[in-house]
Amino acid sequence: MATRTGLAIGVDASLLRGKSAPALQGDYSAGQALDTLLRGSGLQWSLSGENSIVVQPAPVAVDLGSAPMALSETLVTASRSEASIASIPGTVQVIEAPQIAQQSAAGRKVADILGTLVPGLAPSSGTMSNYGQTLRGRSVLVLIDGVSQNASRDVSRQLNSVAPSSIERIEVVSGASSLYGAGASGGIINIITRRNDGQALAMSSRVGLSSADNFNHKGFAYEGFQSVTGRQDALDWYLSADLVQRNDQFDGNGKRIPQEAFQGSNMDTESHDLHAKFGYDLDDQRRTSLALQEYEDKQDTGYVAGTRNGESVAIKGLQLSDQPFTHNQAVNFNYSDNDLFGHRLLLESYWRKQQARFFPYNWGNNAGVVASESDARVYGLRAAVESSLPSIGSATGGLVWGADFENEQVSQDGDRYSVDGLVYTPTGQRYAFGPDIETNTTALFAQSTWDIGDWTLRGGARHEWIHSDVDDSVAFGGIWQAGVSEVLPGGTLKYEDTLYNLGAVYHLSTAQDVFVNFSQGFSLPDIQRFLRDVRGSYDIHDLNAQAIKVDSYELGWRGDWKALQANVTVFENRSDVTQYYDSVTRAQRLIDQKERVRGVESSLTYNLDEAWSLGGTYAWTKGETHQDGQWRDLPATRISPAKATTFVEYENQGYDLRLQAMRLESYDDGFNDGNGRKIEGYTTVDLLAGVALPVGKLEMGIYNLSDRNYETLYMQANAAAPYPHAEGRRLALSYAVDW
Repeated sequence: MATRTGLAIGVDASLLRGKSAPALQGDYSAGQALDTLLRGSGLQWSLSGENSIVVQPAPVAVDLGSAPMALSETLVTASRSEASIASIPGTVQVIEAPQIAQQSAAGRKVADILGTLVPGLAPSSGTMSNYGQTLRGRSVLVLIDGVSQNASRDVSRQLNSVAPSSIERIEVVSGASSLYGAGASGGIINIITRRNDGQALAMSSRVGLSSADNFNHKGFAYEGFQSVTGRQDALDWYLSADLVQRNDQFDGNGKRIPQEAFQGSNMDTESHDLHAKFGYDLDDQRRTSLALQEYEDKQDTGYVAGTRNGESVAIKGLQLSDQPFTHNQAVNFNYSDNDLFGHRLLLESYWRKQQARFFPYNWGNNAGVVASESDARVYGLRAAVESSLPSIGSATGGLVWGADFENEQVSQDGDRYSVDGLVYTPTGQRYAFGPDIETNTTALFAQSTWDIGDWTLRGGARHEWIHSDVDDSVAFGGIWQAGVSEVLPGGTLKYEDTLYNLGAVYHLSTAQDVFVNFSQGFSLPDIQRFLRDVRGSYDIHDLNAQAIKVDSYELGWRGDWKALQANVTVFENRSDVTQYYDSVTRAQRLIDQKERVRGVESSLTYNLDEAWSLGGTYAWTKGETHQDGQWRDLPATRISPAKATTFVEYENQGYDLRLQAMRLESYDDGFNDGNGRKIEGYTTVDLLAGVALPVGKLEMGIYNLSDRNYETLYMQANAAAPYPHAEGRRLALSYAVDW
């Protein structure tokens, strides 16, 4: 490098002992090249003359009893390009595979894990659905390997789309974002599944079971996971299968939990998650990959929910051939070139099919008992280019820019049943639960990052063109309200907008940052859901079907030392439109009234020594809508009550033990508008343990250690009263081994 630049570089050879640096490819200024070579090394460079450079140790961060950790060491991909946490002006959490395995047990789902570990995310519903599991009071965009699981017809099954055993890590980026388009007004959950890590041949196995503490044979759940991966020359591959059988669940009183009538329960379900991945290195810089996934979670139960002595009880005798399920299929084909005329190119193409069926619901005499089934088919193409920008003095920058296209076709139909007691018989009648809709989305985006001394600046913009074609349909509102068949004329709805983001990070040291951020995100209205309840005389252009645009502001601090990891963020997000849900009529409306959500999130982990650690998280959120000249609190279907977690953990010499608790506070504020419900808070405690064996690892868990009898937030906020109880104490055991 010194020869090519004409610079004299002075450095003590002892400082370089045992260190390595990445190979440089492409065009770099001298400053850019040195920054890249020294990143994460604990060294820095400075000019000592016009043509000479000195390399020396970087300043040491504040000592907390141990050496500082570089925040730049942890990389995330949810920002459309690989970036260090230290460079992101926002709240980022990465949950790695060991932590996921620790929190997993036979029958547990991704929603259960995230509801426990992510401060600003509402607790799990304990059902097939993640309905009401908002982040900062807004919708969450769920990605699996970078591909959106959201659709305009939101059936809230995004987190019921992958098994925990299939996951390598989960990235959670809180706050509004437009980097991937609609749906991320509250944040992004990027789920990255397992893949080949360079092994010539390797296998991983996991078996597990769990049971209620009464050890009733009807209450067991079973899981089996198997993967095999390998590499031969330029070809690598990964295959995996996860199978789960769940049976009865029992509450803290030892009684069987009734089925949840609206979203589908976890009881009496079978699920499988199949993955196949193939990668081929065309050369040192170019690569193609193909990924296939099929996931299904299907219920087969003989129980329904009923009421006895004012309590919700499980009643046996159900006969229903087509029961609730989630069924997803996905195909991803990607191409990358790390040196395309000095730039990095990433092309991503995808196709996915999402189906979800719900339990029959009695709409009254006119429509009768109907079970709906939603179908979404999506294909798309994304192109992104990463480029280095010319240096401006000591400032070095990069740019990610590109274009996205996506086509989505959604439909939802309902099958009518005749009912004799608990026997459901299809009548052959089929209704449209809203019109079929085809939506095309085209977007251009650009995102830039600049490093200027102790500052990192990030900013960008995204422009979207959205075109929705609504088919003519028979208005279901006319059927269930008046018993008449009316044609609801369709039409075309168009949206277009530009979204911006701008943020800054000030690096106080290698171990701590402060940041400030402004970002915009949006969510598309659920047009099909809105049009489900209208009559044939309705004009769809009166729907006020505008995108819900959210302005998000946040200010935060984070630090990462060996002894201490901590962060705190205050935030506020605002919109001019409210998506209103009526819990009585179960109808959704979009109205022009302002909405604001503000809160605080924090987390802390303190390592007492090499073996012991303790810590916790806290999140408080307040959401309001401006109605009738005053601010009214939003219901708990949108705003999670304050949530606190705490843990103490021991890990040493192949043993680990973790005691963790979650406290959800009571929430009465959203009751003021007559639509929300009062929420009674609750506390749960889990005990998790693991021991490394000569071959493999044994993991154990006791969930709801105190056998608390309570109702989940979802049940209290959304289910029909009397509310079914949550699961009582559950015992889990699993064994995993890597071959």
